[in-house]
Amino acid sequence: MEQKYFEEPEESKGFDAKRLFSKLAKGYYWLILSAGVCLAVAFVYIRYTTPLYQVSTFIQVQSPGEVTTNILGGSAFGGNGSPAAQAQPDLNSEIFKLESAALIHQIVDSLHLDIEVMTKGRVLDKQLHLDSLPFTINLKRWDVDEATPVYKLMVTDEGYKIQHEKELVKGVYSVPLVFHHDTITIVPKPFITIQKGTYLLRFPGKDGAVAKYASRISASAVPKGGMAMLQITVKDEIPERAKQIVEVLLYNYDVANFEFKSKALRTEIEFLENRLSTVSSELATQANKVKDFKSNNKVNDVGTSANQILGNLVTLDSKKSENLLKDNLLTQVENSIQQSGQEQIIPNVTALQDPGLSGFVDQFNKLVLRRKEILDRGTPQDIRLPDINAALGTLKSSIFTSINSIRQQLRTSNDFIVNQEQSATGRFQGMTEKEKDLNQTNRVLGVKDALYTFLQQKIEDKKMEYASAGIAGSRIIDWNISKSVNPKPYMVYAMGLMLGLLIPVMIIVVQFMMNNKVETREDVQSVTSLPIAGEIILDDSKADLVIAEETVSPIAEQFRTLRTNISYMGYGPDQKVLMVTSSVSGEGKSFVSLNLASSLAISSKKVVLLEFDLRNPSLSERLGFKKSPGITNYLRGEMQIDDVVQLVPEMENLVFISAGTPLPLNPGEIILNPRMKSLFDYLRAHFDYVIMDTPPVEAVSDALSLGKMADISFFVLRHKYTVRPSIKLINQLHLDQKLPHISLIINGIKPGYGFQHVYGYGYEYGQMGKSKKKKKSSDSKLKIA
Repeated sequence: MEQKYFEEPEESKGFDAKRLFSKLAKGYYWLILSAGVCLAVAFVYIRYTTPLYQVSTFIQVQSPGEVTTNILGGSAFGGNGSPAAQAQPDLNSEIFKLESAALIHQIVDSLHLDIEVMTKGRVLDKQLHLDSLPFTINLKRWDVDEATPVYKLMVTDEGYKIQHEKELVKGVYSVPLVFHHDTITIVPKPFITIQKGTYLLRFPGKDGAVAKYASRISASAVPKGGMAMLQITVKDEIPERAKQIVEVLLYNYDVANFEFKSKALRTEIEFLENRLSTVSSELATQANKVKDFKSNNKVNDVGTSANQILGNLVTLDSKKSENLLKDNLLTQVENSIQQSGQEQIIPNVTALQDPGLSGFVDQFNKLVLRRKEILDRGTPQDIRLPDINAALGTLKSSIFTSINSIRQQLRTSNDFIVNQEQSATGRFQGMTEKEKDLNQTNRVLGVKDALYTFLQQKIEDKKMEYASAGIAGSRIIDWNISKSVNPKPYMVYAMGLMLGLLIPVMIIVVQFMMNNKVETREDVQSVTSLPIAGEIILDDSKADLVIAEETVSPIAEQFRTLRTNISYMGYGPDQKVLMVTSSVSGEGKSFVSLNLASSLAISSKKVVLLEFDLRNPSLSERLGFKKSPGITNYLRGEMQIDDVVQLVPEMENLVFISAGTPLPLNPGEIILNPRMKSLFDYLRAHFDYVIMDTPPVEAVSDALSLGKMADISFFVLRHKYTVRPSIKLINQLHLDQKLPHISLIINGIKPGYGFQHVYGYGYEYGQMGKSKKKKKSSDSKLKIA
């Protein structure tokens, strides 16, 4: 009755921390070596790395509501709402702006960070601050982004030289020098004497300088400082220059913020100024229109002009009446002369305002009175009367002449008055239309003038608002200049130590996670419950036969243990055919077959070893029977069993049947030959044990075919060589009953992996080997004696 000893293995427990720690403990020397190497690298890094100083400043950024309103019509003195209503600044956006390449580019331009001046040191070159040099360097690059090699600058009080490799050029102070397409001007600083010396000069280029300081400038929020507090950190070889970088960074940051926040205000001022210019031009044009209107119409004010015209008409009417009065008076004087003859006194009209006529009338009246006086006192024949009468006639003629002259003047004056009256009347009648046009022109002029005044006032308001806003600037709360350098030795050594320990640990962990080889007994027992018949230690001697009658060694003792385990496996005396196979080639099945047969033979059992690996036989060569007849020749009918059975030298009870020669082209077919049954019947009858060395089961099916002839099957697993999935194949073969009574033999076990029959063999069997060796030595001496 077949023994049922196979059970389904328990599920794997997953990650084996104990096993991992055991691997780490075994690889302690790698940890020590890696840590030592990393610490050495850290030492070299600290020794040959230029130290960096760190400068930090804490600033309070400006909130968006702290800039005055930019709405049209706003005032520089208007309120901006309550502080609670003002929005808090977005620190992430402010950090992004502070670390932007645009601001760093401005820093590079302002501080000339694209020029590096150094002094040669024994180990490291020391960078110098440009402000500490006795001269200034002005640079005009051919390619602003190209990095140059290190130039050698040699200065004296008379001039300087620049050298690169074998190229050497001389320069004069304050005179531009072209070197490698770059224009370099070195200008001595006033009141400073240039001492003879040598410097190293390098131009990293704008892009190189920006990239360098982009990695050295950082901004971060300060939670304990509130919602608007930032810390700006700059690392540099020179602490003074690092502080300058912070100051320039903050200035450019504040200017950029102000320019952005006041952009609407500046746009508004620009609009108002453009509008003022337009209105000024329109105002001048309109003023010219008013001037031309008044000039063309000869008026300054329509109302005044109308009143003036009315006054002129009244004056003309008065003049006209006066002329009519004068004409009437002249007629009266004329009638008086004509009616009265020579005796009547003519009235002298002063209203005529004519001195000549008045004089003639006065003389006429005096002569009339004189004549009357003579007539009253004398006779009409008075001798004086003729002269008087002649004079009166002359005066009368002169009066008529004056009257005609005055009347002609009056007619001329009346004609002029009529013309003036007609002109004034026409002007007065068109004055209403002119008044309307003038009012319209003055109205447009007034609007333009008021708009001009408004725009001037508004521009002044906005300029005051812009001036009052100003560059508010971020408030600097504190400075911190670190006295320690970067890299910090303790931190670098700590990181080196951690890295030195972490690298081998990670390698071991990765190897552990990716390893699917059989390493411990638990690896086997976690996959299968098949019995483990033997555990064979790794043999460093590389010998093919490790067990003999007098051999005392750990591996020989393990084969003896395997032999003992076979006797306790509970099989009957008829179950004597043992098949040894493996999953893949290289697991040591031939080695196990040979030494298992030897261990059985030295126990006074008749044992035959069959080389059934007809594709790749190796036992024949190991035992010295290469190209000897064997199984193939028997199965072909070329020989009988006695012809192929060969005694193994120095092994009294062990015989060997090789694969034969030549090897068959179809091993899988030949082992199905009917002569196979007669072969095993004979061997069962004449031997206590039949050991078959068969091919691996995963490569070919020969072992499965030969399994029908076997009573017990041994699967050889090799330590740290066989993969765990191969054991699942063995489980399936057992479940399908394709091989009889499968047991496992673990071969090539390295000490220290927890196998039961391997641990502790080293010292014990070393001492026993020495004792045995001494005994043999003494025996040999006795025999010789």
